[in-house]
Amino acid sequence: MLLQYIINGLSMGSVYAIIVIGYNMVYGILELLNFAHGDVYTIGCFVTFAMVVAGNNVFLSILAGVLVGFLINIGVERFAYRPVRFSGRVTPTISAVGVAYIARNIVMKIWGPQTYPFSVGIPNKNWHIGNFVLGSLQIYILIIALALMASIFALLKYTKAGQAVIAISQSIPTAALMGIPVNKVIAAVYGIGGALGVIGGILFCSYYDSIFVGIGFMLGTMKAWMSSIVGGIGSLKGAIIGAMLLGLVESLVAGYVSTVYRDAFVWGILIVFVLFRPMGLFPAQISEKV
Repeated sequence: MLLQYIINGLSMGSVYAIIVIGYNMVYGILELLNFAHGDVYTIGCFVTFAMVVAGNNVFLSILAGVLVGFLINIGVERFAYRPVRFSGRVTPTISAVGVAYIARNIVMKIWGPQTYPFSVGIPNKNWHIGNFVLGSLQIYILIIALALMASIFALLKYTKAGQAVIAISQSIPTAALMGIPVNKVIAAVYGIGGALGVIGGILFCSYYDSIFVGIGFMLGTMKAWMSSIVGGIGSLKGAIIGAMLLGLVESLVAGYVSTVYRDAFVWGILIVFVLFRPMGLFPAQISEKV
């Protein structure tokens, strides 16, 4: 049974990792926590859901949802975050919370608070291997997650756009003096974060066969934040490892203890990290901005 719980944990941890990448990329550049991340990409997930229900092609529906998440996050960055970018930490945080409530109420107004059955037609065939069950959906989630993580790492390391992101994370004024289009790069990072959030949300909803207004807060705000704290805020590698560990802990606690205490154990681990290792397992190497 241990292997079964590990596979389940890695599958869910992969979903958390996809979502936390965009969350941490924003922090790596601006050192600001985007608390609106989850509620904004929820709109994209519901757009995909609505299009699939309406009978549209699944791939076009997913593409539309991802595009909506990308564009909404770009708009949010332009009109809600950019004007208060250099206003300290409190003002952007308040702005993020405001955006989160607006996005959540938009979803509530259109689709309501109820839970809907969700499926994008991903086949979920189960293979019984010894004492554990391996589902094709779990394999798809792991493959998609690994491909996206590898793509982001390659983008940051081997492309000029990625080097621009790294330069901006070191110093926005210096990057601007070097001719880097700071506003465009930051907007693109927000957009990529929104697109990744929609993909992660769709995978999560496919895994549990349901979609509801709270997926944004649960995944994008709480799980991504917890993963970042454990792995290291601002560290992409740390965030991914933290997300995987979070998924494993949840699966093992649910299997060996009880699903009732799953979140309690996770919060307990978070408190321990905040008290004794607040920088996480892999602290980000962020230069001091003066």
